[in-house]
Amino acid sequence: TVATTKLLIPTATALSVLLLQQPASSLSSLRKSYSYTSTSRMCQQQDNMPVMAQDTSSRRNMKILVCSENVPPQVNGIARRVGHYVEGLSNMGCEVDLLSPDSKGVWSHANPWNFTAAMMCIFPGYLLQLMNETYDVVHVVMPMNFSGIWLLIGYKLLRLFTRTQKPALVISWHCNLFDYAEHHFPKVLGRFLKWAFFDIFMSVLPEISDRILTPTRATETVLTKKWNEHGSGRTGVCYTGLDKCNFTPENRHTEAGKAWQARKDRYLRETGTKHLLLCVGRLSPEKGVDELITCMSMLKDCALWLVGDGPDRPKYEALAQELKIPVQFLGYQKGENLHSVYCMADVFVCPSTTETFGQTVNEAIASEVRVALPTVKVFTEAFGEHIPADAFWEPMNRQSMVQAIELQLKRLEEDSDIGRPDANKLRSWEDACAELKKDYEVAEHVARTQQNELRLRKRTMFILPVWIMCTIVAANYVYLLSLIRTALGGMSLRYFIKTTFFES
Repeated sequence: TVATTKLLIPTATALSVLLLQQPASSLSSLRKSYSYTSTSRMCQQQDNMPVMAQDTSSRRNMKILVCSENVPPQVNGIARRVGHYVEGLSNMGCEVDLLSPDSKGVWSHANPWNFTAAMMCIFPGYLLQLMNETYDVVHVVMPMNFSGIWLLIGYKLLRLFTRTQKPALVISWHCNLFDYAEHHFPKVLGRFLKWAFFDIFMSVLPEISDRILTPTRATETVLTKKWNEHGSGRTGVCYTGLDKCNFTPENRHTEAGKAWQARKDRYLRETGTKHLLLCVGRLSPEKGVDELITCMSMLKDCALWLVGDGPDRPKYEALAQELKIPVQFLGYQKGENLHSVYCMADVFVCPSTTETFGQTVNEAIASEVRVALPTVKVFTEAFGEHIPADAFWEPMNRQSMVQAIELQLKRLEEDSDIGRPDANKLRSWEDACAELKKDYEVAEHVARTQQNELRLRKRTMFILPVWIMCTIVAANYVYLLSLIRTALGGMSLRYFIKTTFFES
C-alpha cells in the first residue's frame, strides 16, 4: 500500500502540472459535424412529413458551446444524444462548437467506470481562450464533467465582473447518481456519498448556472429541486428524439435482419424454446440484468438475447450457466446490426430502475416490439402512453416481472391491439432539438431577469476557491482510478483482488 501511494502521488502531481500547460490550438478544432440525422431528414422529405424544428422554434440563430465528455462514436445513450443535438441545432442555423475529449484544447483519458467512454481536463489557457469567445449559450452535459464545471465558474465570474447576461449557462443532467450509489456502494457508505455529493459538492451548481435540464421530470429530483430554490423557471426537460428511419419494423427485411432471423430460428431450435426476449444495455450492477436472468427460470419456453457489454458480463455469464438458462451474450452492436436486432424480439425487456429516460425502450417501440418495464417514475412518465399499465411490473418483484412479460407474450400470440406499439407517437430528433432551443431561450430570459436571484452568495464566494480545489483533487483521483483500472485490464480493484487472491 505504501509503495502504491508513493507511485500515485507523483502521478497526481504530474497531472496537475500538465493541466497548467496551454496548447497552441485554434477554436476550429471545436467545430464538429455528425451525420446521425441525415437519414431521418431524407426519409421525412420523401414522406412529406413536416420538420417541427422549422415551425415551432424561434428563427433567431444562436452561437452555442456544448461541453460533453460523451460524444459519438462512443457507445452510450448520452453520446448519441449529444451527437443528435449538435447536428440538429446546426441544421436549424445555429453555430455550434463542441468541446469534447477529442478537442485539441483538452487532455483526455479513459473513463474508469465505462471503458467505451472518455473523460477530459481542459487546459487553463484554452479555457481563457474560450471565454474570449462571445457565446449566447454554454451547455454543459453532466454528471462528472469537471471541465464543464470550470467553464461554468469562469463564465459566471466573467458575467458578474462585467455585469453582462451572456452567455446563458445551461446544465443537462443525464444520470441518476442518487440511485447508482445504492447499487455500487455499501448502504452506510452510499448514504454518506449521497450527502457529500448532493448536499456539499453539487450545492454550488445552481449558483453558477441559469437552468438545469433532465431527460424526464422524474430524473434526479433530489438535485434539480435545488435550482428552484434560487429562482423560478430554472428546471426543464431536454427531450429525447428518435431516428424513425433507422429503427423500424422494416429492418427485418434487410440483409442484417435476415441474418439475425436465421440466427434466432437456429437458437430457438437448439434451446427448445418458443419465444425470444431481448435486452439492450450496459452489463453493470445498476441495470438489473441479474434479476432478468434469474427470472428466466420462471418463464416457460423463453430464451434471452443480451446486447451490450460491461464489467459484470463474466458474472452474468456464470449466473446463466449456473441456472442453466438459455441466454446468449451478443456484445456491443452498431449500425444495421443494432437497428435490425430489435425486430427479432417477441418482447423487449428493460430491467433497469436507474434510467433517466430509456432510449433503448424508445428504439424498441419504434421497431414495433412489445415492451415490459419496471414501474419507476421515469418510465411511467416517458412511456406511460405507449405501454399498457399491466405491462409494468413492481420493481424487485420477480413474480410481477414474470407476469408482465407473459402477458405481453400472450398478446403477441393473440395479435391483440392492446400493447401494440405506435411509432407515430414518438418524438423525432428535429422535434427534440426545437424544444432544446426553446429551453436555451428560457435560460437567456432567466439570466436577464433574475440577476438578484442568480447572484453568488457571500458564503459561496468564500468557499468557491476551496470548492475549485476540491474539483481539481477529484479530477486527479478519477485519473488515478483510470490508470489503475487500465493496468488491471478494465477490472475494478475489488474484483481483481477477489478473483486473484480469494478464488482458486
